[in-house]
Amino acid sequence: MSDPLTANSALRKAYPELGADQISAALDQATLSQLAHNRYGIDATHLLLTRDGLEQGTRPEVAQLRASQLKEIGAHTVIDMSAGLGFDARAFIDQGLNVIAIERDPVTAAYLRVNAPAATVIEGDSVTLIDALLPQLTSSDVVFVDPARRSGRRTLDGSRAHPERDPERWSPSWSFVTSLAQGGVRVCAKVAPGFSPTLLPMQWSGIWTSMHRDGVETMVFSWSDGARYTARMVDEQVTTFSGRGVSPAQVSPVLTYLYEPDVCLVNAQLLNDFCHSLSGLLRIDSESTWLTSHAPITHPMLRRYQVTQTLPNELKALRKSLINLNIGDITIKSRGMNINTDALRRELKLPAGSPGTIVITTEGGARTTVLVHHDS
Repeated sequence: MSDPLTANSALRKAYPELGADQISAALDQATLSQLAHNRYGIDATHLLLTRDGLEQGTRPEVAQLRASQLKEIGAHTVIDMSAGLGFDARAFIDQGLNVIAIERDPVTAAYLRVNAPAATVIEGDSVTLIDALLPQLTSSDVVFVDPARRSGRRTLDGSRAHPERDPERWSPSWSFVTSLAQGGVRVCAKVAPGFSPTLLPMQWSGIWTSMHRDGVETMVFSWSDGARYTARMVDEQVTTFSGRGVSPAQVSPVLTYLYEPDVCLVNAQLLNDFCHSLSGLLRIDSESTWLTSHAPITHPMLRRYQVTQTLPNELKALRKSLINLNIGDITIKSRGMNINTDALRRELKLPAGSPGTIVITTEGGARTTVLVHHDS
């Protein structure tokens, strides 16, 4: 039932023995279950949830990919240092792994026991407990950690906590996570999708993952799988591209086609490697993520646009050009340019007209604006 008052009345009628607090808790769980379904596409009616836990939980598809990888390297046991509601723990268990799950918050730990009953749940501070647990691991086993990366501040509407940008302010800190591997322990960590590859210690590798074109997380690990950096796009299928951060690719002015690479390639800083891997694919500027070519190139990690013409950068001249082209329903693509596209759209004040797309980016160190149409 979508109406809280109706649902409240129905529960009171069906379960008169329940108190007001119990009914409120049941309604909260129903709301969170629907939120989990909307966000992750899962049936969460059998899970106990919290709003903060949902904000930080791993998407099930990504959790399964991670669990499969740990299984493939021969792990038998995983110590999950920040288990939360158990999204990752459940995926590990599904792969047949033994899971020791640590959770500091008593309520979340109680929910975790319900959500992942096959896990050994330990309540307490993982930083304090981990040293006593490490002797239970073999050389092929793994410590998994998902550091808390939220600051105390929340968004204006109160719906989400602001992310903490400084890795040393994560809990546990990034330096603590990397120190775990210094004793020969295999360490796997889930970190922010925009995590910089420059922060990886030597010998560590990383997988930057997107889902449906949105960056969702980075998984870093202390062993090598043969690739230093991997971009992984999860869509109708899983597409990966690996590299090591090669020297700059060739730079060219905007040609016949422009390409918007998937965010996982951008976050993994693999655009140069990617250009080297595809004949004719060039960068238009070292500071721009847009790519270009003379001939059309098709790849799952690329959205292709055909360039129609170059437009003025100045607001009044741009408006005049768009009106002359009868474009009124404008889409503005300006990733990496620090442009408020909604404000620019309002400033253009275009009359009703046909739809059109402009790309505003950097070409050869200078701002450029081009009219394009989606080609693939």
